[in-house]
Amino acid sequence: MVEQVDNPVNKNMSYSQSRTPAGVLNVPQSLPKKVIYSGTEAQKQYNEMQRDLYIGEKNAKEKEKHKFPKVLKILLGITGITSLILFRKNIGKMLKKLFKNPFKKKTVN
Repeated sequence: MVEQVDNPVNKNMSYSQSRTPAGVLNVPQSLPKKVIYSGTEAQKQYNEMQRDLYIGEKNAKEKEKHKFPKVLKILLGITGITSLILFRKNIGKMLKKLFKNPFKKKTVN
């Protein structure tokens, strides 16, 4: 067995030194109280916890709803208006085809 004499950890753990624990033992003033389970007390604590949670929920901030960005609304509006102005003839033709009466009889001249 190899013993490391120079290691400071081994010096602290050595039994060769006569270190006796010095101090006074204090006796506790009273024994710890035994806690007996009480169903009514547990119910009271549970109800209080539920009330605290309910009040905390009511006072909490609302969740942020992600709103559509205002810049995009403006850009979509401008794009829509310019497309109506530029393509009004094409849109008119397309609407006429869409709402054309399919039951209308064609006249041959």
